Amino acid sequence: MGRGCPLGENPCPVLPGALSSPEFFSYGVEAYEACKKRSLTSDIIAEQEKVQEADLVMFQFPLYWFSVPAVLKGWMDRVLCQGFAFDLPGFYDDGLLKGKLAILSLTTGGTADMYWKTGASGDFRYFLWPLQHGTLHFCGFKVLAPHISFAPEFASEEERRGMVASWAQRLKTIWKEEPIPCWPPWYFGQ
Repeated sequence: MGRGCPLGENPCPVLPGALSSPEFFSYGVEAYEACKKRSLTSDIIAEQEKVQEADLVMFQFPLYWFSVPAVLKGWMDRVLCQGFAFDLPGFYDDGLLKGKLAILSLTTGGTADMYWKTGASGDFRYFLWPLQHGTLHFCGFKVLAPHISFAPEFASEEERRGMVASWAQRLKTIWKEEPIPCWPPWYFGQ
């Protein structure tokens, strides 16, 4: 948050129109107010409509610095805003997207043995906590176990085909899966 803005009256291109509080800019407050007034930009509203219509939202991405790439983080910041995906109160099991499923399908640069408790990068569940619990579950999604393809760029052609086949097989039965218990013990143990 900051006082005024050297960029002019409205420094935020996804929030058209006059700011609700131009003397003290807060992106979160402005996004919430724009969401309530249905005055977000048309591309953001279109993305929100897609999420609203979906029963399952899949996030497919390469792991980048133990998180999502910047473009996906920007999408989450703009689309999953207060008033659409959550409210206060109205988060976690009461999030505004409750009743919907979400899954992370990602690739890593490191091999599977790097992402265990004793591996160089630690247990993969540690880096899933902010994404699955802090974003998806916070918005009310029931979260399915992630689908992780480890180090496809270092895998043989046969191994890569196996990764794709595994994902294709999982998608055939994904509607039968139970969500993970999206609370600390799943991520960090007892």
